Amino acid sequence: MNKKIKSNEVLAIEIGLITALFPGIANTLILNTSKNASLLSVLIAILIGTIPLFMIIKISKNIKTESLKEYIIKKLGILGKILNIILITIAIFILFINSWLIIDFIISQFLTRTSYYFIAILFFTIIAYIVNKGIETTSRTVFVLFILISIIMIALWICLIPYINLSNLKPYIDVTTNKIIKSSIINTVYITMPLIYILDLKHITTDKENFEKTIVIGYITSYLIIAIFLFFLLSIYGIELSTILTYPVYALFKKIQILGFIERIENFAGIQIITVFFVQASYLIYYIKRNLIKNKNQKKLTYLIALVIPITSIFIFKNYNLTIVLKTSVYIIGSIITIITFLSIPQKNI
Repeated sequence: MNKKIKSNEVLAIEIGLITALFPGIANTLILNTSKNASLLSVLIAILIGTIPLFMIIKISKNIKTESLKEYIIKKLGILGKILNIILITIAIFILFINSWLIIDFIISQFLTRTSYYFIAILFFTIIAYIVNKGIETTSRTVFVLFILISIIMIALWICLIPYINLSNLKPYIDVTTNKIIKSSIINTVYITMPLIYILDLKHITTDKENFEKTIVIGYITSYLIIAIFLFFLLSIYGIELSTILTYPVYALFKKIQILGFIERIENFAGIQIITVFFVQASYLIYYIKRNLIKNKNQKKLTYLIALVIPITSIFIFKNYNLTIVLKTSVYIIGSIITIITFLSIPQKNI
Protein backbone atom coordinates (compact mmCIF):
# COMPACT_ATOMS: atom_id res chain seq x y z
CA MET A 1 0.00 0.00 0.00
CA ASN A 2 1.31 3.46 -0.94
CA LYS A 3 2.35 5.67 1.94
CA LYS A 4 0.46 8.96 2.00
CA ILE A 5 0.59 12.23 3.95
CA LYS A 6 -1.57 15.35 4.00
CA SER A 7 -0.71 18.87 2.89
CA ASN A 8 -0.97 20.23 6.45
CA GLU A 9 1.76 17.76 7.44
CA VAL A 10 3.84 18.94 4.48
CA LEU A 11 3.36 22.52 5.74
CA ALA A 12 4.63 21.60 9.22
CA ILE A 13 7.70 19.88 7.75
CA GLU A 14 8.38 22.85 5.47
CA ILE A 15 8.27 25.45 8.24
CA GLY A 16 10.54 23.34 10.42
CA LEU A 17 12.92 22.78 7.52
CA ILE A 18 13.12 26.50 6.74
CA THR A 19 13.35 27.98 10.24
CA ALA A 20 15.48 25.38 12.06
CA LEU A 21 18.91 26.93 11.44
CA PHE A 22 17.75 30.47 12.29
CA PRO A 23 18.35 30.24 16.08
CA GLY A 24 21.94 29.18 15.43
CA ILE A 25 22.82 31.63 12.65
CA ALA A 26 20.74 34.61 13.85
CA ASN A 27 23.64 36.27 15.66
CA THR A 28 26.50 34.26 14.14
CA LEU A 29 25.89 35.69 10.68
CA ILE A 30 22.71 37.75 10.27
CA LEU A 31 22.85 40.16 13.25
CA ASN A 32 26.61 40.58 13.09
CA THR A 33 26.42 41.33 9.39
CA SER A 34 23.42 43.65 9.03
CA LYS A 35 23.06 44.96 12.63
CA ASN A 36 19.88 47.02 13.13
CA ALA A 37 19.12 46.63 9.42
CA SER A 38 18.57 42.90 9.95
CA LEU A 39 14.80 43.34 9.59
CA LEU A 40 15.36 45.09 6.27
CA SER A 41 17.70 42.28 5.17
CA VAL A 42 14.93 39.75 5.90
CA LEU A 43 12.46 41.73 3.77
CA ILE A 44 14.98 41.79 0.92
CA ALA A 45 15.59 38.05 1.44
CA ILE A 46 11.86 37.42 1.02
CA LEU A 47 12.04 39.12 -2.39
CA ILE A 48 15.24 37.34 -3.44
CA GLY A 49 13.81 34.05 -2.22
CA THR A 50 10.82 34.35 -4.56
CA ILE A 51 13.17 33.45 -7.43
CA PRO A 52 14.02 29.93 -6.16
CA LEU A 53 10.45 29.69 -4.82
CA PHE A 54 9.06 30.36 -8.30
CA MET A 55 11.39 27.75 -9.83
CA ILE A 56 10.45 25.16 -7.17
CA ILE A 57 6.75 25.70 -7.85
CA LYS A 58 7.39 25.25 -11.59
CA ILE A 59 9.09 21.92 -10.89
CA SER A 60 6.34 20.88 -8.47
CA LYS A 61 3.63 21.34 -11.09
CA ASN A 62 5.38 18.75 -13.27
CA ILE A 63 5.92 16.13 -10.57
CA LYS A 64 3.00 13.72 -10.54
CA THR A 65 3.74 10.19 -9.36
CA GLU A 66 7.53 10.17 -9.13
CA SER A 67 9.91 11.23 -6.36
CA LEU A 68 12.22 14.22 -6.78
CA LYS A 69 15.09 11.85 -7.52
CA GLU A 70 13.11 9.97 -10.17
CA TYR A 71 11.94 13.22 -11.74
CA ILE A 72 15.46 14.67 -12.04
CA ILE A 73 16.90 11.43 -13.46
CA LYS A 74 13.99 11.14 -15.92
CA LYS A 75 14.59 14.70 -17.12
CA LEU A 76 18.40 14.87 -17.09
CA GLY A 77 19.60 11.27 -17.34
CA ILE A 78 23.17 10.73 -16.15
CA LEU A 79 23.47 14.39 -15.18
CA GLY A 80 20.37 13.89 -13.04
CA LYS A 81 22.07 11.05 -11.14
CA ILE A 82 25.04 13.32 -10.43
CA LEU A 83 22.75 16.14 -9.29
CA ASN A 84 20.91 13.79 -6.95
CA ILE A 85 24.20 12.80 -5.33
CA ILE A 86 24.96 16.51 -4.87
CA LEU A 87 21.51 17.08 -3.28
CA ILE A 88 22.13 14.22 -0.85
CA THR A 89 25.57 15.67 -0.02
CA ILE A 90 24.08 19.10 0.71
CA ALA A 91 21.35 17.48 2.85
CA ILE A 92 24.09 15.72 4.85
CA PHE A 93 25.93 19.03 5.24
CA ILE A 94 22.81 20.85 6.49
CA LEU A 95 22.16 17.95 8.89
CA PHE A 96 25.79 18.23 9.97
CA ILE A 97 25.24 21.87 11.00
CA ASN A 98 21.83 21.10 12.52
CA SER A 99 23.32 18.32 14.65
CA TRP A 100 25.97 20.52 16.21
CA LEU A 101 23.57 23.40 16.86
CA ILE A 102 20.97 21.26 18.62
CA ILE A 103 23.53 19.37 20.72
CA ASP A 104 25.37 22.56 21.65
CA PHE A 105 22.08 24.28 22.49
CA ILE A 106 20.93 21.48 24.81
CA ILE A 107 24.31 21.26 26.54
CA SER A 108 24.95 25.00 26.90
CA GLN A 109 21.46 25.96 28.04
CA PHE A 110 20.18 22.94 29.97
CA LEU A 111 22.61 20.09 30.66
CA THR A 112 25.99 21.73 31.10
CA ARG A 113 27.59 18.72 32.79
CA THR A 114 26.31 16.14 30.33
CA SER A 115 28.47 14.58 27.62
CA TYR A 116 27.98 15.94 24.10
CA TYR A 117 28.18 12.40 22.77
CA PHE A 118 25.53 11.12 25.18
CA ILE A 119 23.05 13.79 23.99
CA ALA A 120 23.90 13.02 20.36
CA ILE A 121 23.32 9.29 20.77
CA LEU A 122 20.10 9.71 22.76
CA PHE A 123 18.51 12.44 20.63
CA PHE A 124 19.39 11.04 17.23
CA THR A 125 18.54 7.46 18.15
CA ILE A 126 15.01 8.68 18.87
CA ILE A 127 14.91 10.48 15.53
CA ALA A 128 16.17 7.40 13.67
CA TYR A 129 13.54 5.26 15.40
CA ILE A 130 10.73 7.58 14.30
CA VAL A 131 12.09 7.85 10.75
CA ASN A 132 12.29 4.05 10.49
CA LYS A 133 8.59 3.88 11.34
CA GLY A 134 7.86 5.47 7.98
CA ILE A 135 6.94 8.85 6.54
CA GLU A 136 3.39 8.70 7.93
CA THR A 137 4.67 8.40 11.51
CA THR A 138 7.35 11.02 10.92
CA SER A 139 4.95 13.53 9.34
CA ARG A 140 2.24 13.03 11.97
CA THR A 141 4.75 13.43 14.77
CA VAL A 142 6.01 16.62 13.15
CA PHE A 143 2.47 17.96 12.72
CA VAL A 144 1.56 17.37 16.37
CA LEU A 145 4.79 19.07 17.48
CA PHE A 146 4.04 21.93 15.08
CA ILE A 147 0.67 22.59 16.71
CA LEU A 148 2.29 22.47 20.15
CA ILE A 149 5.09 24.91 19.39
CA SER A 150 2.72 27.27 17.52
CA ILE A 151 0.63 27.63 20.68
CA ILE A 152 3.74 28.14 22.80
CA MET A 153 5.24 30.62 20.33
CA ILE A 154 2.15 32.83 20.09
CA ALA A 155 1.72 32.82 23.89
CA LEU A 156 5.37 33.84 24.35
CA TRP A 157 5.09 36.62 21.78
CA ILE A 158 2.11 38.07 23.64
CA CYS A 159 4.11 37.96 26.88
CA LEU A 160 7.00 39.82 25.23
CA ILE A 161 4.93 42.82 24.10
CA PRO A 162 5.34 44.82 27.37
CA TYR A 163 9.14 44.64 27.03
CA ILE A 164 9.29 46.30 23.60
CA ASN A 165 11.30 49.52 23.39
CA LEU A 166 11.10 50.95 19.87
CA SER A 167 14.03 53.30 20.47
CA ASN A 168 16.29 50.21 20.42
CA LEU A 169 15.54 49.87 16.72
CA LYS A 170 17.30 53.14 15.91
CA PRO A 171 19.21 53.80 13.77
CA TYR A 172 17.18 51.70 11.37
CA ILE A 173 20.05 51.41 8.88
CA ASP A 174 23.49 51.38 10.48
CA VAL A 175 25.53 49.37 7.96
CA THR A 176 26.46 49.63 4.30
CA THR A 177 24.21 48.40 1.49
CA ASN A 178 26.70 45.62 0.73
CA LYS A 179 26.32 44.19 4.22
CA ILE A 180 22.53 44.29 4.01
CA ILE A 181 22.62 42.41 0.70
CA LYS A 182 25.13 39.92 2.11
CA SER A 183 22.85 39.26 5.09
CA SER A 184 19.89 38.83 2.72
CA ILE A 185 21.81 36.23 0.69
CA ILE A 186 22.65 34.33 3.89
CA ASN A 187 18.96 34.35 4.77
CA THR A 188 18.00 33.14 1.31
CA VAL A 189 20.51 30.29 1.18
CA TYR A 190 20.07 28.80 4.64
CA ILE A 191 16.33 29.47 4.85
CA THR A 192 14.87 29.33 1.33
CA MET A 193 17.16 26.92 -0.50
CA PRO A 194 16.23 23.81 1.57
CA LEU A 195 12.75 24.12 0.05
CA ILE A 196 13.83 21.95 -2.86
CA TYR A 197 13.78 18.90 -0.58
CA ILE A 198 10.04 19.39 0.04
CA LEU A 199 9.44 18.38 -3.58
CA ASP A 200 10.24 14.79 -2.62
CA LEU A 201 6.87 14.69 -0.80
CA LYS A 202 4.68 15.72 -3.75
CA HIS A 203 4.07 12.19 -5.06
CA ILE A 204 2.90 10.86 -1.68
CA THR A 205 0.69 13.82 -0.75
CA THR A 206 -3.01 12.94 -0.77
CA ASP A 207 -4.23 16.38 -1.87
CA LYS A 208 -1.67 17.19 -4.57
CA GLU A 209 -3.82 20.04 -5.87
CA ASN A 210 -2.91 22.03 -2.73
CA PHE A 211 0.82 21.27 -2.80
CA GLU A 212 2.04 24.45 -4.54
CA LYS A 213 -0.27 26.57 -2.36
CA THR A 214 1.17 24.83 0.71
CA ILE A 215 4.73 25.68 -0.36
CA VAL A 216 3.85 29.37 -0.71
CA ILE A 217 2.01 29.49 2.63
CA GLY A 218 4.93 27.77 4.36
CA TYR A 219 7.40 30.19 2.76
CA ILE A 220 5.48 33.30 3.84
CA THR A 221 4.77 31.93 7.33
CA SER A 222 8.42 31.00 7.92
CA TYR A 223 9.73 34.43 7.00
CA LEU A 224 6.99 36.07 9.06
CA ILE A 225 8.10 34.04 12.11
CA ILE A 226 11.73 35.04 11.56
CA ALA A 227 10.85 38.72 11.09
CA ILE A 228 8.77 38.76 14.29
CA PHE A 229 11.61 37.17 16.27
CA LEU A 230 14.10 39.72 14.92
CA PHE A 231 11.73 42.57 15.76
CA PHE A 232 11.35 41.40 19.36
CA LEU A 233 15.06 40.73 19.68
CA LEU A 234 16.17 44.15 18.44
CA SER A 235 13.43 46.12 20.17
CA ILE A 236 13.96 44.43 23.54
CA TYR A 237 17.71 43.78 23.77
CA GLY A 238 19.11 46.17 21.17
CA ILE A 239 21.73 45.23 18.61
CA GLU A 240 24.80 45.42 20.83
CA LEU A 241 23.54 42.89 23.36
CA SER A 242 21.82 40.72 20.74
CA THR A 243 25.07 40.10 18.88
CA ILE A 244 26.91 38.77 21.94
CA LEU A 245 24.19 36.35 23.05
CA THR A 246 24.97 32.74 22.12
CA TYR A 247 21.35 31.89 21.33
CA PRO A 248 19.55 35.26 21.19
CA VAL A 249 16.15 33.78 20.30
CA TYR A 250 16.28 31.68 23.47
CA ALA A 251 17.67 34.49 25.63
CA LEU A 252 14.80 36.67 24.46
CA PHE A 253 12.34 34.75 26.63
CA LYS A 254 14.39 35.15 29.80
CA LYS A 255 12.74 38.55 30.03
CA ILE A 256 9.33 37.03 30.64
CA GLN A 257 7.65 36.58 33.98
CA ILE A 258 3.96 35.71 33.91
CA LEU A 259 1.89 37.31 36.68
CA GLY A 260 5.11 38.00 38.55
CA PHE A 261 5.65 34.49 39.85
CA ILE A 262 6.29 32.14 36.93
CA GLU A 263 9.98 32.41 36.13
CA ARG A 264 12.26 30.42 33.82
CA ILE A 265 9.56 30.69 31.16
CA GLU A 266 12.38 30.44 28.59
CA ASN A 267 12.29 26.68 29.08
CA PHE A 268 9.13 26.68 26.99
CA ALA A 269 11.06 28.55 24.31
CA GLY A 270 13.77 25.91 24.62
CA ILE A 271 11.18 23.25 23.76
CA GLN A 272 10.23 25.27 20.70
CA ILE A 273 13.82 25.57 19.46
CA ILE A 274 14.58 21.89 20.09
CA THR A 275 11.39 20.96 18.22
CA VAL A 276 12.26 22.86 15.02
CA PHE A 277 15.75 21.32 15.09
CA PHE A 278 14.06 17.93 15.53
CA VAL A 279 11.75 18.53 12.55
CA GLN A 280 14.58 19.48 10.21
CA ALA A 281 16.83 16.63 11.34
CA SER A 282 14.01 14.07 11.04
CA TYR A 283 13.09 15.07 7.52
CA LEU A 284 16.67 15.30 6.27
CA ILE A 285 17.46 11.84 7.67
CA TYR A 286 14.30 10.57 5.97
CA TYR A 287 15.39 12.14 2.68
CA ILE A 288 18.92 10.72 2.93
CA LYS A 289 17.59 7.28 3.90
CA ARG A 290 15.08 7.23 1.04
CA ASN A 291 17.52 8.36 -1.65
CA LEU A 292 20.78 6.79 -0.49
CA ILE A 293 19.93 3.43 1.09
CA LYS A 294 18.32 0.69 -1.00
CA ASN A 295 18.80 -2.68 0.68
CA LYS A 296 17.42 -4.97 3.36
CA ASN A 297 19.63 -3.36 6.04
CA GLN A 298 17.95 0.02 5.53
CA LYS A 299 16.84 0.42 9.16
CA LYS A 300 20.27 -0.40 10.59
CA LEU A 301 21.97 1.96 8.16
CA THR A 302 19.49 4.70 9.10
CA TYR A 303 20.63 4.43 12.72
CA LEU A 304 24.23 4.49 11.52
CA ILE A 305 23.72 7.67 9.49
CA ALA A 306 21.73 9.28 12.32
CA LEU A 307 24.58 8.68 14.75
CA VAL A 308 27.70 9.14 12.63
CA ILE A 309 26.77 12.63 11.40
CA PRO A 310 26.12 14.25 14.83
CA ILE A 311 29.08 12.49 16.47
CA THR A 312 31.34 13.70 13.67
CA SER A 313 29.92 17.22 13.97
CA ILE A 314 30.81 17.27 17.69
CA PHE A 315 34.36 16.11 16.98
CA ILE A 316 34.86 18.85 14.38
CA PHE A 317 32.98 21.85 15.78
CA LYS A 318 34.32 21.52 19.33
CA ASN A 319 37.68 22.38 17.78
CA TYR A 320 36.69 24.41 14.74
CA ASN A 321 34.72 27.66 14.37
CA LEU A 322 31.23 27.06 12.92
CA THR A 323 31.08 30.66 11.70
CA ILE A 324 33.93 30.03 9.25
CA VAL A 325 32.12 27.00 7.84
CA LEU A 326 28.87 28.93 7.44
CA LYS A 327 30.55 31.90 5.77
CA THR A 328 32.54 29.82 3.29
CA SER A 329 29.69 27.46 2.40
CA VAL A 330 26.81 29.91 1.95
CA TYR A 331 27.68 30.98 -1.62
CA ILE A 332 28.70 27.49 -2.72
CA ILE A 333 25.45 25.90 -1.49
CA GLY A 334 23.35 28.74 -2.89
CA SER A 335 24.96 28.50 -6.33
CA ILE A 336 24.74 24.70 -6.53
CA ILE A 337 21.09 24.44 -5.49
CA THR A 338 20.14 27.31 -7.81
CA ILE A 339 21.78 25.50 -10.75
CA ILE A 340 20.12 22.18 -9.85
CA THR A 341 16.73 23.87 -9.49
CA PHE A 342 17.12 25.74 -12.79
CA LEU A 343 18.15 22.61 -14.69
CA SER A 344 15.17 20.72 -13.25
CA ILE A 345 12.60 23.18 -14.61
CA PRO A 346 10.82 21.84 -17.72
CA GLN A 347 12.11 23.76 -20.76
CA LYS A 348 8.64 24.84 -21.83
CA ASN A 349 8.12 26.57 -18.46
CA ILE A 350 11.34 28.59 -18.37
